[in-house]
Amino acid sequence: MKRNPAGDMIEKWWHELDHKYPPVFLHDHIVMPNHFHGIIQLNHSNELAEHDAYSTIKPTTSLEIPSISTMVGWFKTMTVNEYIRNVKSNNWRPFRNRLWQRNYYEHVIRDEDAWLEISEYIRTNPLRWVDDKYYRNAK
Repeated sequence: MKRNPAGDMIEKWWHELDHKYPPVFLHDHIVMPNHFHGIIQLNHSNELAEHDAYSTIKPTTSLEIPSISTMVGWFKTMTVNEYIRNVKSNNWRPFRNRLWQRNYYEHVIRDEDAWLEISEYIRTNPLRWVDDKYYRNAK
């Protein structure tokens, strides 16, 4: 798989999430031709104090943790807006109805085994692209 400019744009906005919402940390992610996977770690104030040595967030800073739906909504809005701009200015292929599905799937990772399993799934997702029902349409 080779990522196109639309995939690069999705990647760019993924990396903006932790700038927009400082109490989150972004982990494994993958941009696929027809979907996206990513792990977002939410850090509460006691976790921020422990993580302060590695971040710019001060432990005394009171940061409200946004909901996953708020972050996903912002991510989808930013990517759709930029995609539309590129349809108009760079001849990207227009999309019909929606760029993103209406909802999204979320899962709370509760332990290291689950973390490792989900991370592996994300990293190896491109190997399964040829089995995706939309693969033939993407050629």
